[in-house]
Amino acid sequence: MKRNLRNSLLALSVMISTSLVAYGAPSGAIFTTIADGTIVNANTQYTSKCAVYLDGGPGQNAPAKAAGLPAGDYFFQVTDPSGQTLLSTDVVSNRRFHVSADGVITAYTGIGGPVHPTGSDQVHPELGAITISLANTSCPADYLNTPNNGGVYKAWVTPVTSFVGDSTKVDNTCGNGCYHGFLSSASKTDNFKVAPTLPTFCLTITKQLIDQFGGVSQGTLWPVALTDPDGVTNNFFTSDTDGSITKCGLVAGAYTVTEDPQGLDVVGLVVNGVNVTPPDVVYSFSWSVGKPNPMVVVFQNFNNIPQ
Repeated sequence: MKRNLRNSLLALSVMISTSLVAYGAPSGAIFTTIADGTIVNANTQYTSKCAVYLDGGPGQNAPAKAAGLPAGDYFFQVTDPSGQTLLSTDVVSNRRFHVSADGVITAYTGIGGPVHPTGSDQVHPELGAITISLANTSCPADYLNTPNNGGVYKAWVTPVTSFVGDSTKVDNTCGNGCYHGFLSSASKTDNFKVAPTLPTFCLTITKQLIDQFGGVSQGTLWPVALTDPDGVTNNFFTSDTDGSITKCGLVAGAYTVTEDPQGLDVVGLVVNGVNVTPPDVVYSFSWSVGKPNPMVVVFQNFNNIPQ
């Protein structure tokens, strides 16, 4: 009886030990980088989430196989820093890669969605090492923006054999200590930061001349000015072809658009297709997310010059 109990306990110990080995975190390291692998963790911060690539194994100036991942196949995902919110939007099977015996990523093997671009890792090109974009080709739609106010994300990597759930799904529920199918005890993670993306808009300013018969011609090479939220005024001329000028990349804030009527009577001011009353040579507005984009401001003057 005692022998049977001892044998049972021994078998249970072996099972627990085997389970811990199967689900233990892989050796080696992962880190985020740019496409050619030459910047580790982009110490400042990434300017775009589309520019963040996953790398594994030896980093810059490290010898081959240093901190190399064990050979095999892996899944990856992107979450918020806590791991609670999944930000990757494609199925897990589309987020898969292979690590060679040299401990570096050598192939993207994902299926089931838009591909994740790869780069040639210039740190260890002799090993055929590559980097893999954390976002697929639908970026910036994939992956989602982090809810973290500081713009922090977390990249995860786990062996395919340690994944819990259905890899044909985007997300998987898997209990405590497990995040979307990735066991924290069996995964490597790396936090990274992306500069918050500021919303921008375009502004088109158009000059029109109205004659006595209601005919419309374009006011080409017409002087206009734009004052930005910092109070800086820049002077421009409308195009010599269609009487318009467009400025993009403008950020949220208060703006003032001014035109020089050149001595002509002001007869109209149209903003985004709506007449502004009374018309003026100055139009001020504030732009924020949800406002029209582009903004279109049309100045109209009476042209009494004989044609």
